[in-house]
This record gives sequence, structure tokens and C-alpha cells, in this order.
Amino acid sequence: MILFYLKKVIGMLLMPIPFSLLLTLTGVWLLQRRPALGKGLILLSALWLGLTSWHPVANRLLAPYEHDYARFDTDQPVSTVVVLGGCHASDASVPPAAQLCSSSLFRLTEGLRILAANPQARLFVSGYAGSDQRPHAEVMKEVAVSMGINPERISTFPTARDTAEEAALMAPLLANEPFALVSEASHLPRAVRFFQHEGLTPLPAPAVRFSNDQPEWRMEASAAYKSERALYETLGRLWQMLRS
Repeated sequence: MILFYLKKVIGMLLMPIPFSLLLTLTGVWLLQRRPALGKGLILLSALWLGLTSWHPVANRLLAPYEHDYARFDTDQPVSTVVVLGGCHASDASVPPAAQLCSSSLFRLTEGLRILAANPQARLFVSGYAGSDQRPHAEVMKEVAVSMGINPERISTFPTARDTAEEAALMAPLLANEPFALVSEASHLPRAVRFFQHEGLTPLPAPAVRFSNDQPEWRMEASAAYKSERALYETLGRLWQMLRS
């Protein structure tokens, strides 16, 4: 449990915005003691934040993680559609779908597209509550039901905290079955390896790609998000290698 949360905290601090803030604070703290180093760190933090918030750089960072798999071909029959967990914020005052973060909504929408092509298939949704009062899996199920899916077709895995736990929990129910594995394009290569480690052969289904080849030169938060996804997957793959 401690290792899980330590991994989350370290990962968060190494993301572009928190890391830039840490560099800035460290630089300010060093200004009186070592002025040259302090100023250098402040300049470096500004440069790092600017570059990771600039679309040409962000796209170059993220693109290598997003082109392993093509769009899922719904002519491939599957018995189960696995939609991996993401994030949400419970709020009874808004529609169910509005409680999901954008990446989770993309994942679920792609999962339902594949499910529609396979009327006999099951839907697996997962994700624990974290700091929320409801498990992510329950919110995903609620959204799927609101979109017309029979609740009897849906299985939830509300205790899974990360992809490794999702794979371990689902493996006994997926053995020797063709199933679609749905997640963001950048996350899928790592997710596929977790499921393969359990002796399974998933059919990857990328739900969304954030990088693009458009001549976009703006510096904005959406670019910082792309850089964050690239760094998150870099750290995730390093952690996966260490675990294996």
C-alpha cells in the first residue's frame, strides 16, 4: 500500500508543472546561498515549462507512444470488451457521463462501439474509488447503462487500483477468449504487456490519440497535457521493467 502511494506521489512530482514549480522553489531558496545556481534553476524551470507547453515539442514527445496500434477493426469478433479504468468526479447534479474525465469517456465510448458490433459480448469496467466516494468502475457502469447497455452484460472490478491489478483480477475470466482491450493509445502498449504477463492475448483498441501532425505553434495547457502523458508513460514503462 505504501509503495503504491509513493509511486503515485513521485510520479506526480515529476510531471511538467509540479517539476517546474519544484525547480523554481529550489532556485529561489538557493538565490542567497548560491546565486548563479539559483538563477540557473529558475531559468531552467521556465524553459522546461515553456517547452513542454508548446505543441511542437509536446507532439514530438507523445507521438512515439501512440502509434503502436491501429484503430480497432469491429469485424474482429470478441467475447469481452475490457475498458480500463481512468478518472472521475462523482457529482449527482450533472449527467453520469459528465462525471468522467475526458480520457475515461473516450475509453468507454470506444468500448461501446466495439460492444455494439458484438451483441453477445460482455463489458468489463474497472477502477477503485481513490479519494472519491464511489469506485470508478461503478460510475463507468452507470454511464454505460444510461447509454442503453443491459446491466447484466456488465461486470465491474471496483478494487483494481492500477493496470497490473486489473489484469490480475480479470485474467481468470478471460482465459482462452478473444477480448478487446480499450485504453488511450499511449497507455495501450504497457497495458498489453500486463495482460500478456497473465497469459492472455488481448486485441488492442486505442480509444484516443492526443498527438497530431498539424502545424500548431501555440503554447497552452493542452500541450502541457500531451507532455504529461509522454512523461507518465515513460515512468510507467520504467516501473514495469523494474517490476519484471
